[in-house]
Amino acid sequence: MCNAQVKGAYPGSTRLEFIPGVLSQTQKRTFHADTQTAGCTILLAQVALPIALFLPPGDLITLILRGGTNVPMGPHIEYLTEVFRPWLNKFGADFDFTVLKRGYYPKGGGEIHLRIPPIKSLNSVEMLQLGDIKSISGWAYVAGSVPLSEAYNMAEVTKNTIHKKLTDNNIQVPSINIEAYREDREMAVGNGSGINVVCQLNSGSVFGGSGLGSNRRDSKSEPATEAAEQIINPILDGSCIDEHMQDQMVLLMALAHGRSRLLLGKQQLTLHTETAIKVAELMLGDRGFRCQVITNRDAGDSKQYILECNGCGLLNAAN
Repeated sequence: MCNAQVKGAYPGSTRLEFIPGVLSQTQKRTFHADTQTAGCTILLAQVALPIALFLPPGDLITLILRGGTNVPMGPHIEYLTEVFRPWLNKFGADFDFTVLKRGYYPKGGGEIHLRIPPIKSLNSVEMLQLGDIKSISGWAYVAGSVPLSEAYNMAEVTKNTIHKKLTDNNIQVPSINIEAYREDREMAVGNGSGINVVCQLNSGSVFGGSGLGSNRRDSKSEPATEAAEQIINPILDGSCIDEHMQDQMVLLMALAHGRSRLLLGKQQLTLHTETAIKVAELMLGDRGFRCQVITNRDAGDSKQYILECNGCGLLNAAN
């Protein structure tokens, strides 16, 4: 995508050199990537999407990604489209998508298409108010030979867990709508099950939670409880972003023009976020990128934090 010179990209290599070229010289508009396994296509999207945004304007950039769409050790496709995308919109960018086929662990075989309009620049974002819960929705699915009852059970346990945790913390419980369904056999490869939930707040914040059912690697985890806790924890922490969005936001804030500020509440930086900040500082420090965690002075006696980043203000050279 960036006309890079690559050395050492072969099995057994102990050294990899990647020297990117000039984005404005890229003429291609369609790019393919196939993990040939159950490798997470959403991780591919996270790598490629920021580059696509700054390719020369014109026709949409199309990413055709094949592999896993709902697999362990990576975000699910629903997280990309229902959580990451609304946050990306706040920075002034967007993408459209089509899920042609879902792929689960261990077979993979999924395929997604992303269509991205290049932009001139990303704007900064400030989100310092948590707000109140506006809605909670989700999808519990099964595919292949997994019984539909598993989807209904995950949906019910998730709703009950969310209701109890909110009630126990004196937080008003909104309507919770979780659809349980079976994937069409033409839309999924192999057996699989899982659940995805999305929590929207009236401040504009969006949280996502997910869990894998019969095809998860860790048999000790309970997918419904796991998904519920992932959207409840940031609310209890007073954070406007969930822990999985932290490191993804760093890249957008680093490329944006101006200062971005996000309320972390009591939430600590994840190791992924700390790594993302360090890498961004190494690559963009001489272009003005700075990132720090500061105390929220408006929190009174409650100790809360804000993630503050000054972006490098990257401009599309082809505009």
